Amino acid sequence: MEWQDCSVKMEVDVPVSVAYNFYLDRESFPKWMPFISSVEVLKDKPDLSRWSLKYNAFGQDIKYSWLARNLQPTPNQKIHWRSLEGLPNKGSVRFFPKGPSSCIVELTVSYEVPALLTPVASVLRPFIESLLRGGLERFAALAKTT
Repeated sequence: MEWQDCSVKMEVDVPVSVAYNFYLDRESFPKWMPFISSVEVLKDKPDLSRWSLKYNAFGQDIKYSWLARNLQPTPNQKIHWRSLEGLPNKGSVRFFPKGPSSCIVELTVSYEVPALLTPVASVLRPFIESLLRGGLERFAALAKTT
């Protein structure tokens, strides 16, 4: 299997602490990342969460799920994770202060390209990056309302 890395970054018009704390709320991801259909933080192990992805692309419904572990974060700087089962993926989001009321958010996601999508792997990266960029745009808009 082939791994692919996707990265997007953008300026968000909230202080870095607001963006960081908003991103920590994993169960809110479906509100701003529409291809994530659900996230459930495990009550007995809050560093673990179950994720479901659903998206219609290339004329077919694509559905995947995975269990992820949040790794030790660096407050107001970095959140990172890796999957433990299901769709193999890992990633990080980094927060860079740009001033007292804005920051740069950089999201990097690495995933193992599922066999079903191997024939279109060359177009997958810009497609996924456009989805992530759209998600970050919604994230930026919603973070301003918190």
